[in-house]
Amino acid sequence: MYPEHHFAVVKMQSKTLRPEDLEILNTEYKQDPDYSNIHHLLIIIDKKSKPSFNISYLTRLSEKYNTETQINNHKSIVWLISRPIITALTQLFIMKTNDNSHYCSTIEKAYKLLEIPIEFEAFKKLIDDVQL
Repeated sequence: MYPEHHFAVVKMQSKTLRPEDLEILNTEYKQDPDYSNIHHLLIIIDKKSKPSFNISYLTRLSEKYNTETQINNHKSIVWLISRPIITALTQLFIMKTNDNSHYCSTIEKAYKLLEIPIEFEAFKKLIDDVQL
């Protein structure tokens, strides 16, 4: 999280996207003390990641995702994805959430969709600096 920029990046780089990992990530992110200061969220799903769940699981995950533990001040959320199956699952998930999310396949498009008030090169550096 970069609260000074009101920006957060979530990178999912595991080979398998397991339901329990997604739920833990969601819970930890929302319990971070800076969560309420985040206006722009970028979620990156690595192109090598494969889901280990079916479509019916998305309803359960969206219910947990829609549950806030703190005030949600997100203005923009972008999912950066590059696999057809992940694109389809992301679209189905977004349809079940309360947020105004978008998805795309390039960092340039993610930057435009987020409308984050920092220069593009600084944006890319923040993303590159994120450690797992």
